[in-house]
Amino acid sequence: MNPQQPVGNVPAGGVYQWNMIRTPAPRLSLCLLALFFSVSGSAFGRPVVFWASEPVRPNETVLVQGSGLGPSVTVEVARLDDTGSPSGSEPGWRTVPVLQPTDRSLKFVLPADWKMGVFACRIQVGAQQGERLLLNAPDPWWIQGDEGASATPGGWLRVLGKSLEIGGTPKVRLVPASGPALELGPIAASMYALKFQLPPDLRAGDYSVAVHNGAGGPAGWKEAGTIRIESTTEKTSPVFSVLETYGADAPAEMRKTLIKYNQPLDRTEGVQSALKKAKDAGGGTVFFPAGRYLIKGPIAVPDHTRLKGEGEGLVTIWWGAGHFNLDGGGSQGRALVDEPKPPHTLISGHDFAIEDMSLYLPFRYEEGISCEARFRMTRTRVRVDHYWLVQGRGGGTVARLGNNFQVTDCDILAKGDALVPGTDGLIARNRILSNKSNTPMGGAQNVVIEENEFVGMDPTAYQNISGVGRNIYYAHNRQQNLYAHQADYSFTFDAGTGAYLGGIVQDGARLTLAADPVFPKWAQENAKLWTKACVCILDGQGAGQWRDVIEHHGRSWTLSRPFDPAPDATSVASIIAFNGRVLAIGNRFEDANWVNAGYGTSIDVIYAENELARCAEMMNYGLFTHDSYQPSWHVQYFDNRITEGQTKEASTGNAHKTSYTFPLTSGAVHRRQTFAADNSGSIVIGGNLTDAIVEHCTLKNPASAIRADGNPRGVLFRENSFKAAPHGRYEGGGLKDVLILPAP
Repeated sequence: MNPQQPVGNVPAGGVYQWNMIRTPAPRLSLCLLALFFSVSGSAFGRPVVFWASEPVRPNETVLVQGSGLGPSVTVEVARLDDTGSPSGSEPGWRTVPVLQPTDRSLKFVLPADWKMGVFACRIQVGAQQGERLLLNAPDPWWIQGDEGASATPGGWLRVLGKSLEIGGTPKVRLVPASGPALELGPIAASMYALKFQLPPDLRAGDYSVAVHNGAGGPAGWKEAGTIRIESTTEKTSPVFSVLETYGADAPAEMRKTLIKYNQPLDRTEGVQSALKKAKDAGGGTVFFPAGRYLIKGPIAVPDHTRLKGEGEGLVTIWWGAGHFNLDGGGSQGRALVDEPKPPHTLISGHDFAIEDMSLYLPFRYEEGISCEARFRMTRTRVRVDHYWLVQGRGGGTVARLGNNFQVTDCDILAKGDALVPGTDGLIARNRILSNKSNTPMGGAQNVVIEENEFVGMDPTAYQNISGVGRNIYYAHNRQQNLYAHQADYSFTFDAGTGAYLGGIVQDGARLTLAADPVFPKWAQENAKLWTKACVCILDGQGAGQWRDVIEHHGRSWTLSRPFDPAPDATSVASIIAFNGRVLAIGNRFEDANWVNAGYGTSIDVIYAENELARCAEMMNYGLFTHDSYQPSWHVQYFDNRITEGQTKEASTGNAHKTSYTFPLTSGAVHRRQTFAADNSGSIVIGGNLTDAIVEHCTLKNPASAIRADGNPRGVLFRENSFKAAPHGRYEGGGLKDVLILPAP
């Protein structure tokens, strides 16, 4: 392939339009195109880097993607001294061999004799030198406080991203608008997540946040964003008992309902009375003494109010009818009594908490809990009345979470979806069983989901990030299915949708489309989805870049920042819902079909240190759908262990024959993967894919192989080891386009 020519079949000087029925529009004349693209920016010149594969260790390959990179390119690297400048200054720079250089990408190996750290890289093409690139410098994707987008004195601050700890002691620097900066060490640290305890006397105000991973000296600091510290005022919270109106004997009477076969007592009036008192007081604690409570109707919780029970196993709130208990083998408790349709939402509010109780949702519930803003739920059990009557995937949502939420140490059974996260939240240390999805993450942003036990209660249950999702830390969870070896249970990205494919003109941060966008019926132009979208350049000049959409109207779209280099007449762009910036770390997946790092749009995704047992496929898959081209870019697998069965680990591009042939999957890295002796699966690179690395992987089963199928380009297989084939077991029809470097 001539690296100076655009990849695909869009000729230089031409452009195709693409609409929802996939019919190419007539090509514009060359003179009109020249006029249309006359303001499109600079031509190729200095080398520009869009992305580099990291974190990376000595004796590992760095994949660099950008523009103007080759083929006559020189690469120099140096390790930053942990107290300052590159080791040895200029004489310390080392020229390294360049592998598979093209105009859009190159690869090189870091020296094996170096110590792990932050590495500087200089790329030069002729007399043109690009900006210095730092590898393994901290790359914070988002910051999060104990109040979501803010934090409190004595609370916590988390930094999520990559290369956050690489051997030294990380630290964070908080800089107020005035006064001295504050540096803190972490109370928990890993490559992908840092947690800091904030001082209880920290002054309120806005603080800029910078993070250091312990290496690279002063150059190793990286800005992470701004956090607001909000002071909290300690005040006595009034307590309102829901039994206050029933007399002194009411607590003893309620406690008798805990005896097996004794039925709940209707205390709706007392609950509503306590809620009104809390509202009048500006908030407080609505307290439920031990017992089983029958509630008729919805519970509207006032702001700053906590629903607190005497204990998770001592307080039950029930909206049902008939018998609460199964009764001695008879049919009394098993039968579902006809009852009025329950309210759409059972518990709702804007700012409230639930703790230390059990909730029994009626069988036909639609929404158990809904909170628009601040929500806390802890030590709460959720069950579903007559759950055994569910057929297939049930409907309904246990809790719909808005902004600034925490659900911790709960035990939840869901007929349909369990917890639907919104933004700036934490779901931790829960046991969640669900017929549909434990935590559906479509629409989630800035969310931590960690240390949970997830069980699929239907063979087609799943965990997914559908349509749009961003900044998700999914870590140290155990995910399994009740229907072992027969389930389609999965963790997956699900393809979203797109609005445009074709030419663009850039003027600063504003783009003008060459044709009208075409929106799907369910997400028209004014849908919020499109302010969570991105523009990706798939082909031509600037290919490999993406930018967030800020606003749009008709053919005019405004980006978070301009493309560099700017698109020209060869460029083809796709506008799609953004899915990405996902960290799946240290999870255990059992009895799953798909464990997908990408299905449709998936950009900047890391799967590391996970264990898969009895899973069919671990897949990274760029996708062509009926209405959009959805790239899977920069998906990296590190240190995952695959056991039991025959699992395929794959990075592939959709190979449907269309009018475009540019790669949908690019920048895939499979590094230090281990296939155990009891798993005969393989690693497969294929389809319309470009730029992939499979390196330092270990395949212990004699039947396992590393394959290249279809027509992948720019693929490197390096220093992998095989149980039964010391010199390697590489297969497939695409090997002619693959560079194979065996282990020494």
